[in-house]
Amino acid sequence: MKRNRNIYFLGVIPLLFCVWLLITFYSSTLDPIQFYSLFFGFIFSTFNFALGVLAIHFGFEKSDKIFLIIVFGGLVVRLFLMLILIVIALEFLFVRLNSFIFTTFIFYFYYLIVEIFILNQKKNFIIKTKQ
Repeated sequence: MKRNRNIYFLGVIPLLFCVWLLITFYSSTLDPIQFYSLFFGFIFSTFNFALGVLAIHFGFEKSDKIFLIIVFGGLVVRLFLMLILIVIALEFLFVRLNSFIFTTFIFYFYYLIVEIFILNQKKNFIIKTKQ
């Protein structure tokens, strides 16, 4: 039960960011370009995180060698995917450079910390069940 509570706690920051973003947009505090810059940065990082969690869940029950290939290979693929998404967004979407890059990388690093936390929780859960 404690494990699920920690995962829910880690989901509070993205949820609060979304609520803040919507409130400021609908109260006309943010202009549309600023809103889309923050929104796309958040969405791209969240998509990258979802792919990372899928790789972790897919590779966790495999052997150690296969797990490392899936997770680190997925990390390389996700890094290039993020690069492509960022270049496309900066080229074709009307986003403010500073807001978009700042939001993308803040959530990118936040989600990397969450992925490490998930891996640690899974490892501890497996160790406790084997004893």
